[in-house]
Amino acid sequence: MAVAMAGVACSNASSGGGGGGSGQTEGISSNQISVGGMASLTGPLGDQYAPIFDGAQAYFDMINEQGGVFGRKIKLVAKLDDATDATRNASQARALVEQHHVFAAIPIASPIFPGGKYLQDHSIPTFGWHINPEWSPGPTMFGQDGSYINFTGVNTFYGYLGKQINAKKVAIFAYNVSQSKDCATGAEKAFKQYGFDVAFNDSSLAFGTTSLDADVQRVKDAGVDFVTTCMDVSGNTLLSKTLRRAGLSNVRQFWPTGYDAQALAQFPDLYEGVYFRTGFVPFEEASSSPGMTQFLNEMKKRKPNAKLSEVVLAGWINADMFVTGLKAAGKDLTRTKLVNALNVISDYTANQIEGPVDWRIQHTQPSPQDCDAYLQVQHGKFVQIFKKPFVCYPHASPTIPNV
Repeated sequence: MAVAMAGVACSNASSGGGGGGSGQTEGISSNQISVGGMASLTGPLGDQYAPIFDGAQAYFDMINEQGGVFGRKIKLVAKLDDATDATRNASQARALVEQHHVFAAIPIASPIFPGGKYLQDHSIPTFGWHINPEWSPGPTMFGQDGSYINFTGVNTFYGYLGKQINAKKVAIFAYNVSQSKDCATGAEKAFKQYGFDVAFNDSSLAFGTTSLDADVQRVKDAGVDFVTTCMDVSGNTLLSKTLRRAGLSNVRQFWPTGYDAQALAQFPDLYEGVYFRTGFVPFEEASSSPGMTQFLNEMKKRKPNAKLSEVVLAGWINADMFVTGLKAAGKDLTRTKLVNALNVISDYTANQIEGPVDWRIQHTQPSPQDCDAYLQVQHGKFVQIFKKPFVCYPHASPTIPNV
């Protein structure tokens, strides 16, 4: 259920070390670095997390073709499935270290991540899609665009988007699970801080609900002109369908997840007009980013059947960040050297794919500045709107920025 919260996080910090003496060189040989990852390959949310392996593997294949890093090839020795189960997630995290003897845990993508505590407690360098609170505050945990998460904090993008589309009255939809509810709490705080009228915030929806008729009637009765959600694609498309059936096609929608060409192709009518936000250069604007251009070219070459999505890109960025750290740490590699090398980087952008990440601070606090790209579905296509490649503004700005 954390899938709906990926758009509400930010940032990092600390140059502290990556562990004690034992295990510092686990998984390293003269010609190989063994790594392994974990994702929710099966479970109630389907296989939407599995593609993180495609992104990471494509990047590692590219690096290995170039000779690896200091003569060492990177081998993904384990792709474990937590089955979207908390107990299994924790046990699989242990298995990566104790059975597969990986040097680093990469990539990780799951809506639940209790295994993060084990990896953090054992100072295992860990890289993944950071949509879980376990990514912060440890210095060994590296999300694709930072690791700090505060779901209930104020995020500037709500006010910025609301102002740009001239919204007045807002409704918020969320599931009755902790991360979805926290997302809704943060959205409500932000809208109220920026002067919008929040008509209602329904965080009682059951995951997998099949009817939103009652809430949509409330939208209609209250004169709401903008709805935002903390739900996944199935919940969002149900909302869109219900709004249209009620004659409310003019109500604008913002979805924190769902920027996915495959989902758009499946639900073109329900996506039409919906707003999205990314922390990276949109796929459609790749020409403005050498890193995104390389990502698209390499994915087409190495994983031609892979469907492009945010989670695939996260895997690619995770791998790029790992390799960046390996190169900075030097040939005499240890876990501590890798972690320390990354935690002094102040402007990591994955070769201009995303706004700068300052690893000196973004384990324990948000970046002082957020950089976002905004899109709207127009005539069945994602179209970037506002400024390119990003709109940048202060994080949790006290007022709506004029940028």
